[in-house]
Amino acid sequence: MRISLRNLVALSTALLLAACNASTPPTPAPVVEDHSGHDHSHGHDHPETGPNGGHLVELGDEEYHIEWTHDDESGLVTLYILDGAVKELVPIAADKITITAKVEDAVEYQLAAVEPSGDPPVSAKFELKSPELLVALQLAGQGTDVSVAVTINGKPYRGVFEHHEHGHGHHH
Repeated sequence: MRISLRNLVALSTALLLAACNASTPPTPAPVVEDHSGHDHSHGHDHPETGPNGGHLVELGDEEYHIEWTHDDESGLVTLYILDGAVKELVPIAADKITITAKVEDAVEYQLAAVEPSGDPPVSAKFELKSPELLVALQLAGQGTDVSVAVTINGKPYRGVFEHHEHGHGHHH
């Protein structure tokens, strides 16, 4: 049976809305990081969530991180580019960041830079209002491959979003 991303998003949205109306307490979201390709024997000296309370995606061997937050009601997804210690914003010279979600066919989402400044313009914050992207992020690692591509200081990075338990009733 073939399920298109559009049908999966529609079904998932319906299920999430039904779950949001249930009276279950919110559950904390675990760390969202891609640890593939590096040794797990070292200690992590950064927080489990970003400075904005969001989920983390590792870039490189913890050279940088992306923190992502969301608003369930509006479908707003916000990405923040952070340093390796998950403390400082890292503005980059990009007018957008691309997130790719793939079930069968890849769908790209473009998150626009928020209030870029300087010459060339730089920003550490990127946003897109897309309930479909939010559902794809919530389904990451459960049959949906979701990744982000970003260039920082001339070096390309790719981060992989992993599944996290989604607590309802909160706004990151």
